Amino acid sequence: MSKVYVVKEDATTEAMTVVHCSDEEAELQRILELNPDLIPGDQIRPEDPRRWLVVKREMPVPDPASGGNRWSIDFLFVDQDGVPTFIECKRYSDTRARREVVGQMLEYAANGHYYWSKEQMRTYAESTAEQKGTSLESEIRRLRPDGSENIDEFFQCIEDNLREGQVRLVFFLEQSPPELKSVVDFLNRQMERSEVLLVEARQYEHAGLKIVSPILFGYTEQARQVKRIVSVSSGKRRKWDKQSFFGQVAERLTKEQTVAVGKMLEESQNLLGRVSWGTGNVNGSFSVGWSHFGTRSIFTIDSNGKLTVSYGHYDGLPQDRDFRPFLGKQLADKLGLSSPDGFDNKYLGYSIDQWSAKASGLRAVLELLLERYPEPEIPQE
Repeated sequence: MSKVYVVKEDATTEAMTVVHCSDEEAELQRILELNPDLIPGDQIRPEDPRRWLVVKREMPVPDPASGGNRWSIDFLFVDQDGVPTFIECKRYSDTRARREVVGQMLEYAANGHYYWSKEQMRTYAESTAEQKGTSLESEIRRLRPDGSENIDEFFQCIEDNLREGQVRLVFFLEQSPPELKSVVDFLNRQMERSEVLLVEARQYEHAGLKIVSPILFGYTEQARQVKRIVSVSSGKRRKWDKQSFFGQVAERLTKEQTVAVGKMLEESQNLLGRVSWGTGNVNGSFSVGWSHFGTRSIFTIDSNGKLTVSYGHYDGLPQDRDFRPFLGKQLADKLGLSSPDGFDNKYLGYSIDQWSAKASGLRAVLELLLERYPEPEIPQE
């Protein structure tokens, strides 16, 4: 590790003391959790520096055989373009950084779309934001100050990127062995859609202070040009509308199921719901909400017919207008659609086969919901 010097008032220098980690969790994971910008977004893309949203620390990875959580990734971040960023932290003395961790990271990149849905990732991100004393809505506004997409669309974008292999793999170490740098450089030049990067978080001490200097490896100009070419052709978001959405629905679903999806859209509009169309590259979608319940949509329907009901947090909603227990009970009692045990951070999905024959009942439940929780009247001056 190269030396770093402090220049004193008399122009002489003093070398800082190099620090090596003894506790990976406390000295690497913890500082990265509190300081995500130690992944140097300005070095990854100087013309458009990456900003980070921490989805979850210790992101669980299910075992395909049992379905239980068998492994975990140290961190899942996403950037402002919804690119999933898997991060593994390792001490220099941990030889796994050169062997099995590389294989694990490639497996996550190849199979991430099997492991996590947009609803699961949103649930984790909301919980992480709460632990920081803020909300996911605030974190998204920080990440995407232009407000070009709502939260539902943003997490759909993340899921689409997972499915298309548009991901970023980052090894975060105090110091990296030369062999790992060679592997990262090779992989990053060969993988067109995925970025493979290495960040050395070099640590020093001086006058009782610890200094961390993150340096990026693996993103040569040659590799940067390859990624730029791919991002132009594959990273463009598609904006769906009624015509394109139902064109895809008709290709995927039966006539009866297509009618049920159309009925849900029509009835929602009749009930003055706010309809927003998705931007997924693979699946079309529309979401419906009502302004007096906040900016979040209450349900989403994808072009494969999946209906997702949001029981997540609704920022600023008074306790006496928390409609979620009522909605869950109505769906369970009247339609036999399962509801969560608790309502925080929950997104329940129902396949087209589960709900299409109950479209009329769904409209009735929405009517009951709006009768129970009507839009507040604006006082007359």
